[in-house]
Amino acid sequence: MRVEELTQYGKTLSSLPKEALKKQESIVLREIRNKFGLIGVLPFFIRLFLEQRRLRRRYPEAYQTTLNLGETAAKGRSAAKEITMVISMFNIIARKEGRENAYEFVKDIFQKVAVYSMPALYQIDDLLKCEGDPFDNFVRFTVAWFNAMNEEGTWKVEDMTEEKDKLSFTVTECTNCTLGEAYDCPEIAKLGCDHDLAGYPVILDRVNAEFRRPHTIAKGDEYCDFSFYRRGTAPDTEHLNK
Repeated sequence: MRVEELTQYGKTLSSLPKEALKKQESIVLREIRNKFGLIGVLPFFIRLFLEQRRLRRRYPEAYQTTLNLGETAAKGRSAAKEITMVISMFNIIARKEGRENAYEFVKDIFQKVAVYSMPALYQIDDLLKCEGDPFDNFVRFTVAWFNAMNEEGTWKVEDMTEEKDKLSFTVTECTNCTLGEAYDCPEIAKLGCDHDLAGYPVILDRVNAEFRRPHTIAKGDEYCDFSFYRRGTAPDTEHLNK
């Protein structure tokens, strides 16, 4: 089997496999239960529902933008539900414990989810069975994924360059940042970056790759600069990843 034949090849984030989505939901529920306790879970979900409704009413243009994400209307509705849920969860905790504590709580969830979602996104077990070099297949899969996200309009990807043992590209616009500003919740933009920092290490050894990204828009830079190297060829700058 060729890497181009994988079902996730050339798909966007809205096409994450159902198994990964179920695992994601179970992690979120577990973390909410751990934080609020069994008695506090129901009141929290009531507040979550009311906060999501408030967001839709207060930020109609931002909500419409979330509905346009995804390859189909159904996936757009799913994306809108997920994004407003995350913002609502952040807002509820921020009002009681402050924005920094709210961000750390949601960040922790995203990074725990990433351990499962990144391998699922890349179909890593199947990718490793494809004919050819694992690193080269990983590069082709990554190119197809980011091109699909660029076409969808979620990210604006520029300067995609494939060299020997290296793939690099720049993201100059990010919908996560746009939505963070539109919903008056800039902290949520950083969650995608945090997801990558936890998710890529899970798969990189398996595809003989290393990841470098010293700049991201969500964390204060003018662009995101992604570089994937064949293992052993990357600069010693992993500690600068954002």
